[in-house]
Amino acid sequence: MTIKRSFAVLCFILPCALAHAGNHESVPAPAPAVGDSWTYQYTDVWKGAKGNINRMEVASIDEAGVHIAIKRAASGALINTQLFSTDMNPIERGGMHFAPSFARYAFPLAPGKEWSSEVVGDNSKAGKQWHYQIKGKVLEWEKVRVPAGEFEALKVVIDAQYADANGNAGGKLSETVWFVPALNNYVKLDYQDSDAQGRLYSRDSWELMSYGHKNPPLASR
Repeated sequence: MTIKRSFAVLCFILPCALAHAGNHESVPAPAPAVGDSWTYQYTDVWKGAKGNINRMEVASIDEAGVHIAIKRAASGALINTQLFSTDMNPIERGGMHFAPSFARYAFPLAPGKEWSSEVVGDNSKAGKQWHYQIKGKVLEWEKVRVPAGEFEALKVVIDAQYADANGNAGGKLSETVWFVPALNNYVKLDYQDSDAQGRLYSRDSWELMSYGHKNPPLASR
């Protein structure tokens, strides 16, 4: 379900004051709003090649979660839709449905916090189901520079061992995420995937290029 929205503010580069607004206190769950958007540059690190620039737009929010429209940044063409929990953990992504949501975050976040979760990923079209054993940890606050600017972010590392429904080992995926509270999302995500023997076969990265926030509605007169 995708709802087209007009933006009072298109994607823009955030000012330095916002980029350095971290106060190093415990970070509560994000509060994304309809009309928010994040534009990312994808890079295939394995091949050393830059890929598509896509924009994530919050199309709607309901009891199911946060519905995100993935669009080409240049043309606005819709690629697909994804579903996240209210704290921006993936529920439906790339044909995979996670139950419960894939625990990328466990708010509130603070350096040193750790969590674990068991998740089932079901890809009904491909006829595959994976069982994930997820472990997450917040490392520290860190300054990170991306095309959108320099930000003070919480560095989060997620490791997930996964196996098929019969218990046969599938492999291990890892994400390193730089989360910026003021943006309700990450500014950088490094991803890698390896097989059951530990052989790395996928390395990818996403970096924030710009961020858009819908202006609050004018007060009625």
